[in-house]
Amino acid sequence: MAKDLGTWPPEQATVLVQVLQRADLTPDARRTRAGIVVTVPDAQADVAVRALAENMDAIADAARSRAEARRRRDRGARAGGARRSERPASDRLPTERLLAAARPIALLLIALLVLSAVARINLFLALVGVGVGIYLLGRRTQDGDGPGGLGGLGGRPR
Repeated sequence: MAKDLGTWPPEQATVLVQVLQRADLTPDARRTRAGIVVTVPDAQADVAVRALAENMDAIADAARSRAEARRRRDRGARAGGARRSERPASDRLPTERLLAAARPIALLLIALLVLSAVARINLFLALVGVGVGIYLLGRRTQDGDGPGGLGGLGGRPR
């Protein structure tokens, strides 16, 4: 009869089998749908459980390093995919370029209308309002939420 040490992800099962082999044990590993089932003969069960407990940090590190590598690879693929799908400004259609410029132009027109309305009341308040608007647009751009300032021309198409 064999002692079942559990079902493990491939990365952790590899490290577990290596640990058990270093302890002069004879582990058996079988792939299943749920993962890799690791077993040892009943006579070696106590030593195997002790070796497993002593090396649990190394086994856990194997899973973490694999997960980190997967995240890095996925993040790189997403960033690369976004770069590949984006066309340079010269290759875009004129309507796409106009749509990219529409929002900043609309904001500029609204700011000018507000400025002209408020300037009749108080020039100082108009200048403060424009300053606050510029600050908010710049802050939004730094956070990565919007197009590059008022010059959103050539920015990402939405």
